[in-house]
Amino acid sequence: KGWTDALVSISQTNKKKGIEAAKALAGDVIDGAYAYQLGAVAFKPTWASGDSSFRTTREGAVSYFVGDNDNFDDLGFAIGNKADPVTGERSPWKKSWFDRSVMRLDGNTATVQGLMYTKDEAGNVGYVDKTWGYQKDDDGTVRIVLHHSSSPYESVDDPDELKNRKIDNRGFDPANRIKRKEVKAAQTAWTSALVNISQTYKDEGFDAAKALTGDVIDGAYDYQAGPVAFKPTWAFGDTTFRTGRRGAVSYFIGGDKRFDDLGFAIGNKPDSETGKRSPWATAWTENAVIRLDGDTATSMGWMYSKDEDGNVSKVDKTWTWRKDDDGNLRIVVHHSSTPYG
Repeated sequence: KGWTDALVSISQTNKKKGIEAAKALAGDVIDGAYAYQLGAVAFKPTWASGDSSFRTTREGAVSYFVGDNDNFDDLGFAIGNKADPVTGERSPWKKSWFDRSVMRLDGNTATVQGLMYTKDEAGNVGYVDKTWGYQKDDDGTVRIVLHHSSSPYESVDDPDELKNRKIDNRGFDPANRIKRKEVKAAQTAWTSALVNISQTYKDEGFDAAKALTGDVIDGAYDYQAGPVAFKPTWAFGDTTFRTGRRGAVSYFIGGDKRFDDLGFAIGNKPDSETGKRSPWATAWTENAVIRLDGDTATSMGWMYSKDEDGNVSKVDKTWTWRKDDDGNLRIVVHHSSTPYG
């Protein structure tokens, strides 16, 4: 609520007092809400793209909210809605609120995932897929260390109200700290598993690929402990968030009537003329930031996938892991989205 209220306050300040006052307020909001004082923040804003997709520094964050920085080509999200195509005017934000799908408490970090709504003064209402990760600093202030926001893969006019699922894993073992090499190994394992599922589907068929998918989910994700904050790339509408194992398996392989899934792990999207899908041949990650926060860790960057026809695609990707009692890294947050623009 503090974040959504601040968004509206910045917008109204710009309207009444101008950009300099709004910029000063945005700086205060960033300093009070984010953890840039402690280091790089994993921040992927909705309207950010290309070389400025990830705002790991305070300067980039302030610019995203209010613009007016030559180092970034920002519209200034907090100023208001996008410009009217006819008049060119922007309507300031009037109200903002959050509909939570899941909240996780993991050691000294916490995560929420759901839909964030904005309403401008002209009455237009929009929403984005939103993930926030928090850490409490030494003074007891809860600070944002992870922020992934993305436009819905496909928008629906009136999404169902989300189920607010919760999980509490607040126990923290200092001896269970995650190392950078473990994060990179987990990333490699995930991309390798994606290709393995695709090739298994190609060589052995759906049932074998589905069985492998189940094994991958059980080995890589934390569904055994409770709901996972999982927002897949191609998911939207009432099935945007896959907090349960069944939804995760369906997303990767399809074949479940409860979900209208193409099966991301099977291969690339169908060819527009032939309808055929090219299996994945290789996949890899490019990191913008890796955060190590005790027994949780977060990576943010791009994931690339190349199909057997040579087509390469990329998505904006955020993962957060926790280390379980057996020393295994398990995914507790997964937000994947198509690059903006």
